[in-house]
Amino acid sequence: MTSPLLHTWNLNLGYAKRLVADVPDDKMTLQPAPDMNHAAWVLGHLVCTADMLGAMIGVKPVCPPEWVSLFDWNSSPSSEHGTYPSKATLLKALEDAHAGIAAALPAVPESRWSEATPLEAVRGFLPTLGDCFVFVMAAHENMHLGQLSAWRRVQGMGRV
Repeated sequence: MTSPLLHTWNLNLGYAKRLVADVPDDKMTLQPAPDMNHAAWVLGHLVCTADMLGAMIGVKPVCPPEWVSLFDWNSSPSSEHGTYPSKATLLKALEDAHAGIAAALPAVPESRWSEATPLEAVRGFLPTLGDCFVFVMAAHENMHLGQLSAWRRVQGMGRV
């Protein structure tokens, strides 16, 4: 199961990069609809979520501490461009977070996947560590990349 999950993880990273490849840095926080998740928030949120996941298997976090409140699931995107790291910084962090999990995941003993999810807040719908990894690496990341795709289209940008 690890191999297909890592394949999806890598596809997601490539898609994320393509979604913002033609977005100028100064447009990364554009909100064409009120409170819409913009590119900077989506990328940062994916990095911080990957850090949270990686911590469960001993991966060193890549997010600076101040990113956590900026990008966690209770945060609200702001159109203030200076609030967010640059596109290059966000993409590098996303690459590093993906690489850390991809390197560590194959060494995780299969027996760990049935352990209870360490995050009490999500244990009701993601009861095991395996559930948490599959959801975050595939569904959660794809959901946010879909938001980023819609964000592009609302602005008249082409599909990727």
